[in-house]
Amino acid sequence: DNLGKIFAKGLGEKLSLAKLAGLSRQMSYFFKTYLNSLAKNRVENLPKKLKDAKVLKEGEGDRLVFIYAGGDDLFVSGSWNEVVDFAFDVYQAFRAYTGYNPDITLSGGISIAGNKFPLYQSAEESGDAEKLAKGNDRDSLGLFGEVFKWDEWLGTMKKENLEKEIQKYLNPEIMPSLWGIIPFVEKLEAVDANYSRSFVRNLLATAQIQSKMIEDIEEERKKKEYDDHLKDIRYYLHLPKIAYTLARLPKSVLEDADFRTSLKSPYNAPYFRAIATWIELLNRKTD
Repeated sequence: DNLGKIFAKGLGEKLSLAKLAGLSRQMSYFFKTYLNSLAKNRVENLPKKLKDAKVLKEGEGDRLVFIYAGGDDLFVSGSWNEVVDFAFDVYQAFRAYTGYNPDITLSGGISIAGNKFPLYQSAEESGDAEKLAKGNDRDSLGLFGEVFKWDEWLGTMKKENLEKEIQKYLNPEIMPSLWGIIPFVEKLEAVDANYSRSFVRNLLATAQIQSKMIEDIEEERKKKEYDDHLKDIRYYLHLPKIAYTLARLPKSVLEDADFRTSLKSPYNAPYFRAIATWIELLNRKTD
């Protein structure tokens, strides 16, 4: 994100042609050389001590094809689950590579399509997802038609990083032990596919009900004065439906108090559609 600004102002008073050239080389090395090595061998090439690292599945990278890599851009095609896992590897490696500098961020977009879908159209859809990610104040990933900060996907988001108004709104609520998207995906991957499908259907229905209610509220706001709580209200609209959804899960999952209470937590309400879509695609893969 903002590479032009980084080159123009990032070095401050230390700016010189030599340092600018060095910065350009280092950035190019990451995208053009290092990421190829990372895709081929994740175990050897992922930084050993990643801050807030999330361990994703071991992938050989055999089904990843680099279409373009250079400058500050990357375009990769391949098996959807490997591309998604690789995206999070790229993000975590980039954060470590740049010393966790808060002003150097990364945004990306992923589109998912059948193997006969034209590559150029997939590229356009990925580009659209990336634009949405950049429009989310950058440092975000667009995936499954949803856009969240990388830390929200990974489940490493910190409460203090939420918008101040949302922090205030959710303040009475206890922080859930599971928060984000991947923590729930990992839990549900181990669930029997039949139970998982039922859960996915109900979770998607919950997300759709929530979206429809928010759309209705937005329409009302256009007609007359309406309290500006659109961002806030999405955290609570799910509660009646989620009880029914939870009842459709096997006993072994329901007995997991962390999972049960975390899923009901308003903090996780915005993530339902992304969680359900991810699990649905994983179920298709195993059919």
